[in-house]
Amino acid sequence: MSKHILALFFTCLTFFAFGQEKITITGKVTDALNFPLTDAEVIVGNKADSTKISSTITDDNGSFKFEVSIQDHPVYLIIDDALEGVFKQSFESIKNNIDLGTVVINPMVYDLQEVVVKNVEAMVVKQDTIEYNADSYKVKPNANLEALLRELPGFEMDDAGAITVNGKQINEILIDGETFFGTDGKVALENLPADIISKIQVSDFKTKNEKFSGEKSKSDKSSLNITLKEDKKQGYMLKATGGYGTDNHYEANLMANYFKGKRKLSLIGSSTDIAASGMVSGEGSRGRGGMGRRNSDGISTNTSVGLNYNDQLNDNLKIGADYRLNHSFSKNEQYKHVENFAPKNIYTSDANSNTKNETYGHNFGTNLEWTKNNTKIYFYPSFSNSSSTNSAQTESKTFSDLGDLRNEMNQTSNGKSTSNTFKTNLSLNQKFKNNSYFDLNSDISIGKTDRDSRINSTTLYTNDPISDIYRNINESNISKNNLYIFDAKYTYPIADSAKITIGTAYDFNDTETNNRTWNYNDITGEYDQMNNDLTRFYSTKQHQITPYAQFLLNKSKLSAAVKVGANIYNQDNFGIFKSTDYSSVQNKTLPNLEGNIRYQNGNNSLSLQYNYQTSLASSSQVLPILDETDPLDVYKGNPDLDPNKAHNINLMFSNFDRKTRQGVNAFLNYTYNESSIVNFTDVDYTSYKRTTTYENVKGNYRLSGNFSFNKQYQKGINKFRLNVGISANYGLTQGFRDGEKFEQFSTNLAPNIRLNWDYGDYLTISPSYRLNFSNSRFENYTIDNQNNITHNFGIKTIATFPKNLTWTNDFSYNYNSRMAAGFKRDFFLWNTSLMYRFFDDKLEAGVKVYDLLNQNNSFTRTINADSTVDTRNNILSQFVMFSLTFNLNQFGGKSTKGDMGDRSSNSQRSERMMTRP
Repeated sequence: MSKHILALFFTCLTFFAFGQEKITITGKVTDALNFPLTDAEVIVGNKADSTKISSTITDDNGSFKFEVSIQDHPVYLIIDDALEGVFKQSFESIKNNIDLGTVVINPMVYDLQEVVVKNVEAMVVKQDTIEYNADSYKVKPNANLEALLRELPGFEMDDAGAITVNGKQINEILIDGETFFGTDGKVALENLPADIISKIQVSDFKTKNEKFSGEKSKSDKSSLNITLKEDKKQGYMLKATGGYGTDNHYEANLMANYFKGKRKLSLIGSSTDIAASGMVSGEGSRGRGGMGRRNSDGISTNTSVGLNYNDQLNDNLKIGADYRLNHSFSKNEQYKHVENFAPKNIYTSDANSNTKNETYGHNFGTNLEWTKNNTKIYFYPSFSNSSSTNSAQTESKTFSDLGDLRNEMNQTSNGKSTSNTFKTNLSLNQKFKNNSYFDLNSDISIGKTDRDSRINSTTLYTNDPISDIYRNINESNISKNNLYIFDAKYTYPIADSAKITIGTAYDFNDTETNNRTWNYNDITGEYDQMNNDLTRFYSTKQHQITPYAQFLLNKSKLSAAVKVGANIYNQDNFGIFKSTDYSSVQNKTLPNLEGNIRYQNGNNSLSLQYNYQTSLASSSQVLPILDETDPLDVYKGNPDLDPNKAHNINLMFSNFDRKTRQGVNAFLNYTYNESSIVNFTDVDYTSYKRTTTYENVKGNYRLSGNFSFNKQYQKGINKFRLNVGISANYGLTQGFRDGEKFEQFSTNLAPNIRLNWDYGDYLTISPSYRLNFSNSRFENYTIDNQNNITHNFGIKTIATFPKNLTWTNDFSYNYNSRMAAGFKRDFFLWNTSLMYRFFDDKLEAGVKVYDLLNQNNSFTRTINADSTVDTRNNILSQFVMFSLTFNLNQFGGKSTKGDMGDRSSNSQRSERMMTRP
């Protein structure tokens, strides 16, 4: 009996062992650019009932390896990447080891007919690139790229249009890797529709040499690449909007794109007196008067027309060209209240000004890229011309600490100017058989500006011994600024992952300022009497030679670069004032040091950068020529100045986990000024006239940081996003007032939070809050400290129900704690719009109301090292505007719906599981 039991046991054991025999499945996953896809999920499942058998994820190199038991029935294998898409393959059975080799996931080679719902990541991190899925961030109909960027976590945009992402400044904006009206991206920000954008990619900025050689970036700045939806790259798109509202406000926008293969042609045009292409929440809280950005100086009317062309003629040659015509007219009524700090007292000044400015501009640029075998040549020439006229009426008063009037100034001015600038960039890259390469770069800029102004001013002093100043003058200013930069280097590999570079850079800066002034002659009725007190000439010729050597290390997880050299300066400053020649020659040899190291391991990236920055004083800072352009603020150079010297350190960390859908970014910057050129100001407390020269100080520093956390969550058709961040800085600024050194210790904290809830395509609710606390502590001033707190709470809603009707609201509450008397501290701003699409989404009618509560204002406060400034500018008042948008798109030979309909269909397609045909 026991033998039979033992035999049965071994039979079962043998059967069990055979049934559990394992086979191995291996492979590697990359995207279309051959970048490995990290954390892509690999799943094997039963085809009959779709149950999962086993799964794994790809490693840092995109590779995977896992075991499954032998499958003698049909199974499927899915490789799912959060952003690129899905690879799917079926097997009748699996009885042997399988090596899939390299699997390339490219969304454009998959059949989109099979609809399988899939979660789409709003943001993923791949190596040193952050990719945002544009369809995951909702913006109102007809929104532009700028409005979309404002929704992305980590993005900040200031009044001048400068963009930072997680604390790093954006250095270029490209469309599908190509320039679009230049690399600054301002045209794209204001004109590119959000609904044709697929991805937004943020990566470390690379020079042309680094792109060609494959070197890692050594820059502390970032590059922004906008990827258009693939179905928008073959055919044409026409979008035109016209709007008219109360108080005769208007807007008109046109954008036409034509794509055929590698050929891209874009036409843009716009004209508006609301200085924007869309409403943005909380404009007044940041001191901007318009519905968009960069409008802090009053109300503007802007008109522009542009044409952009890019084409790849053959495998070797790529060409492009663009032209822009711009016209702007702005006017502003400004009031400014200034508290001036000094060791002895605090005195105040008030100023009212009324200004008008009109500018015409022409910009033409071309680009050529030629590649053959191991040679690449870039050539980018451009030319710009602008002409402007301006007028201003200004009156100001200065009061002592006791409140009595000490001086009063009234001035009217009218001027016109023309400016011409030619720029060219040439880059030559040559690789050799031994994997070494040679790089030559040149940047040349030749510019000239001619300005003519007529100024009539009266400066009155209440103290009798001081003479009043009366001026009726014609000022002619001709300036040139020519810059020539050349850099040649040779890089040689000394190991598989190490290289050395030897190079030399040469910079030549040639500038001139020729200011000639004539008094009005009552007898002749002409401006024919030379004013020697206001006539002066400056010129600077600076030669800079920088020989250097560089070591480069590039491993899979670790990269580093160390650069050592010298900056050899020769600067010849020359000036003429009151028939006397002034000259100053500076010869300096200073270190040129740079270094960076980066560690990349899976989702984690850590980098450290250092550079030593030096520069010489300008001619106006070293030549002892008296500049009395402003009778109340007089400047004079100091010939004994030392160069500026500063140490700069950047530390960056990022982590994004696809499994938990959460990310962390941190940025820390420290700048220590070994030597700084600062103002040395004396105040005449009888007249409150200020005379400023320059001095060197040691020890100015600034520590700044940025931290952000983002989390994504989805349940059914509900999508949630959380973005939390804080930026902070602390620094010391030193200067001189009344011959005594003062110190300002400034602190700024700005925490913020934004929540986002999407209920399918029907409703988006996004509340946000931002606190900004600033404090300045002073040493050797009458005042000990100044502080200010601002609060900004906002909530944005986008409702689309029924599907052809969209209702958008931007509501914000803004508070500023320490505005001066007469300045309103808080206000509500509510902008709302209603859009309806019809005729198969080819037409869209809408109405929008700006500042529904009629409370918006432009009051701002700025705390400087020597003053606190409260400012009020002109802003747009409440208005209602009606608009009509026309969409005509044809892609792939078929006419498609308008933008909103097309965006919805793309959003649905992006949630499909894509399979090979």
